[in-house]
Amino acid sequence: MIMVSPVTDETKPSQSRHDGEPDGPAPRRPIADRPTPTRHVADRSAADRPLDDPVPTRIVLAMQGVTKAYPNGRMALRDVDLMVPEGDFVFLVGPSGAGKSTLIKLLIRDELPTKGLVLLDGRDLGRLKRRDVPKVRRRIGVVFQDFKLLPNKTVRDNVGFALEVTGTPRRVIVPAVDRVLRVVGLTGQADQLPGQLSGGEQQRTAIARALVHNPRLFIADEPTGNLDPVISWEIIQLLLRINELGVTVLMATHNAEVVTAVRKRVVALENGRIVRDEHGAAYHRED
Repeated sequence: MIMVSPVTDETKPSQSRHDGEPDGPAPRRPIADRPTPTRHVADRSAADRPLDDPVPTRIVLAMQGVTKAYPNGRMALRDVDLMVPEGDFVFLVGPSGAGKSTLIKLLIRDELPTKGLVLLDGRDLGRLKRRDVPKVRRRIGVVFQDFKLLPNKTVRDNVGFALEVTGTPRRVIVPAVDRVLRVVGLTGQADQLPGQLSGGEQQRTAIARALVHNPRLFIADEPTGNLDPVISWEIIQLLLRINELGVTVLMATHNAEVVTAVRKRVVALENGRIVRDEHGAAYHRED
C-alpha cells in the first residue's frame, strides 16, 4: 500500500450507520492509513473534463441559494451557490467583510441561513434536530489562526480531548492520536505543553486535533494569519498533504502569495456574493 510520509521536524516544507447516528457515509479508513490518490479529478471543473474522465461521485458540501441577513439588517451573504466535491481543495478569498466568516459559520452550524440550503453529505444542516448537531460537527474539522489549545494539556492530550468529550474509549483514542501526530510531524513533541511549542507546532497540534475525528470536511480559517512566511508555507504544505490523503479542504485566507503559488480552486467573495469560482487559479483574477 502506498503511504504518504508524515511531516517531520527534519522534512517540513455503500452506507452503513449505527443506530442514532445521522445519515451519512460509512466509516472511513483513518487518515494516516489511507493510500495517496494518483490524481485529483476535483482540480478541474466539469466543463474542463474529457467525456471519459471520471466525475467525483459524492458532493461533500453544497450551498443552494443561500442568503444570510442579520437582525441589524446587514446582508452577509446573497444568493450563494457552491458545490464542493469529495477530495477538492478550495481557497475562499475576498476582502474583510466579504462574507467568508459567515459562510464558515453556516457550515459548522453556528448560524442558520435566512434563505436557502446548506447541505453536508446531502443532509440539510438547517433542519437538524438539536441533539444531532454535535454528531454532524464531528464530520467537520476546523482550525483557526489563534490555535485554541488548552494550555495545561500536552499535545497528546489536546488532540485526544476532542475524542474524550464524545465518550470515545481510551483504547480507540490512543492509536487515533498517534496516527494523526505522525501525519502532522509531532510525534516527538507529544508530551510537551503548548507553551513549549513554536507557533507552527501549535498550529500543527490544532490541525491534528481537527483531524482526529476523521472528518469529511476540513475547514481552515486563516490558519497562517499569526505565522511568519516560512512557517506559513510549511502549514500550507501540510494541508496539501492532508488533501492528498483524500480529505476535502476549504481554506479561508488573505495570503495572495500562497494561493497564487499553489494554483488550486479559488472561490472569491465580494459583498456577500460569489464573484469568481475558478480551478487552478491565482488569488486575483487573471485576464
